[in-house]
Amino acid sequence: MPIYDSGPIDNSQTGRAAFAEVSAVNAGRFPTNVSIQLYELPPLAFGTQTNNPLFTSLFYLQPRGNPEDTLSSGLVALGSAFGVRVASSGTGEDDIAVHVTLYDADNRIIRTLNVPATAPTPLLVYEVNNGSEHIGVIEADTEQVIQFIPATSSDPTGVALTPDGSKCYVTVQGTDSVDIYNTTANTLITSIPVGLDPVGVFVRPDSLQAYVTNIGGDSVTVIDVATNTVVGAPILTGSQPFAVAFALSLSKAYVTNSNGSSITVIDTNTLAVINTILLPANPVGIATTPDNTKAYVCVQLDTLAVIDTSTDTLLPSIALPVGSGVSHVAITPDGSRAYVTGSVAGQMFMVNTKTDTEVPSESVIIGMGARSIAITPDGNKAFVTATLEDYVAVVDLRTNTRQQLIAAGVLPTAIALTPNLLY
Repeated sequence: MPIYDSGPIDNSQTGRAAFAEVSAVNAGRFPTNVSIQLYELPPLAFGTQTNNPLFTSLFYLQPRGNPEDTLSSGLVALGSAFGVRVASSGTGEDDIAVHVTLYDADNRIIRTLNVPATAPTPLLVYEVNNGSEHIGVIEADTEQVIQFIPATSSDPTGVALTPDGSKCYVTVQGTDSVDIYNTTANTLITSIPVGLDPVGVFVRPDSLQAYVTNIGGDSVTVIDVATNTVVGAPILTGSQPFAVAFALSLSKAYVTNSNGSSITVIDTNTLAVINTILLPANPVGIATTPDNTKAYVCVQLDTLAVIDTSTDTLLPSIALPVGSGVSHVAITPDGSRAYVTGSVAGQMFMVNTKTDTEVPSESVIIGMGARSIAITPDGNKAFVTATLEDYVAVVDLRTNTRQQLIAAGVLPTAIALTPNLLY
């Protein structure tokens, strides 16, 4: 999956561009998927972080000579500094040419840029090892560990990345804090005190905030991504909050209460609790579909609950093998499949999200303590932690077969991917 970035483009000089148009052409003989993001850099942070996506979309380009071999973003208004990021995947992923055309306020062309302007950026996987107290960095294409980052204290448990891949968040129970790393150099930026026993961290798909579940404090702490500061007071939840999933189009965040048989629903605009959804048993992992219409919840020990996010009501649940110990769930970027780990069974189960039924023939042996799942932006590969066997399993999702075991550390608990441009 080639990933390119123009880097920061200074647009603050006199006569700066008012609009940009991104176009891409498939110059090869095979079809491919292309994700394009035009992003704005905030004032006073030029060249250091990327937030405020101006345009993000996923396209499917036909081979050269077909009517659908070219795409365009149309005119997009610009700020003082911006950049273009492109990810391609598929058989023809190396044959994409991207151009950026800059216009003045009167729609006259000022300049044309070619992307890629820099070397491909590798797709990286970050996973925390609770037993060896470090964060492992894995290159997704080669499936090799390229670096270990020491944790600041004992008990690192959760990990998340901003959608642009610039920051990595790690919860550390030993210090009741969240460590924030710069992924360019994998160096610590700061540590932020949160609540008691933080177990998970989850970044909003628009990169504005990170939500931290404080399992010992029955609360959620919200962090402002741009300023690395806590927003307001902790939000009180049910007993032992564990995981968070977002439905931003509905301004909702769903928090599973792992000892409370319920889900706390938070308004992402006001940060107020707006609903509580009762469940038949204790929930753990949760994920929402890309279109935000449904949430899938792992309900111990062998059920996947389904929530209609428009009404916050339960739809018919999905039965998984008895006693499988369902743990975490992840959904493919196209929304067609949900993958669920069974920590007791040591397997990953596949659910068809159109019919909301498990497909038994597509289950995959992972290893004991199968837990956290990270799916690549093209939907072709998953990295899954086998906590009790001290490895990360690589699964080919095109065939649902286990391909590789990566020895990354002791007790790998959580895993995340960067970048993820397809939100």
